[in-house]
Amino acid sequence: MTGRVAAALALCLVTIGLGACSSGSSPTPTASTSPPTVTSDSTSLGAPTPRQGDRYVALGSSIASGFGISEQDGSSCGRSNRDYSQLVAARYGLKLVDVSCGAAFIPNVVDTRQGDNPPQLDALTADTRLITISVGGNDIVFNGTALVCGNPATHCTAPADLDAKLAALPGQLRTMVDAIRAKSPSARIVFVTYPREMPATNCPAMSLDDDELSMLRSMGDKLEATFVDVFAKSNVVLVDPYAAPGDHTACAAPSERWTNGFTVPTGEGFSYHPTALGHRAMADLIEKALAG
Repeated sequence: MTGRVAAALALCLVTIGLGACSSGSSPTPTASTSPPTVTSDSTSLGAPTPRQGDRYVALGSSIASGFGISEQDGSSCGRSNRDYSQLVAARYGLKLVDVSCGAAFIPNVVDTRQGDNPPQLDALTADTRLITISVGGNDIVFNGTALVCGNPATHCTAPADLDAKLAALPGQLRTMVDAIRAKSPSARIVFVTYPREMPATNCPAMSLDDDELSMLRSMGDKLEATFVDVFAKSNVVLVDPYAAPGDHTACAAPSERWTNGFTVPTGEGFSYHPTALGHRAMADLIEKALAG
């Protein structure tokens, strides 16, 4: 059995049904079958489910911050009051500290300032009970490459050093988790993968030619495979919207669209990033994982 097959089998251990989740006054997206999530069998899984009033810290890049989704907090990080961490905090009555930041790399989470923003791990404390994180795409220049490709005046190719960046990513992610665990040993850590941004079949909303779409879809698949390989055997709860069945990209109907294409209406997010509906879907998956 290959490692990828083993990881795929691990993904089937816990099944999450979006239709059964509530999201306050907002409509809940539904799926024809249940997308999976992974819970591992070590420290994080043994941490208690967060309770009302617990401290919750949200880490990550623009995928976590809800970049471009109104209302924004006015910071350079592009945090939305409708990102998935805000929704999860409201559902559980948690004290949220959201330090996710658009354009963040893994070093910006661990130990490197991002402009005026200190390393995100500075927000962690010994009494933190829940930590969510989405990060890693910028470290292989995934969304940056997509933005260049989406420009109708350009034709792009994969980054020349993509293989080297992919090879370095697992070690970076493991080091990050070790640093998180050292600062917040009693927290449940939840890693949320990127929703699928690139469809199997092209459409005008993507603003990509077929070669560009194929290349970017391959990058997304490799990023997803890295996340699964690292976190399916770790002390982290893996929530995996990328594996949700059906098309939730910009080519889907608006009621199923979890990610944007190249052109985005004002206040509706950012190119090739999650929509507000996508953040609700991610929040539903997180809630199901915590309940499980």
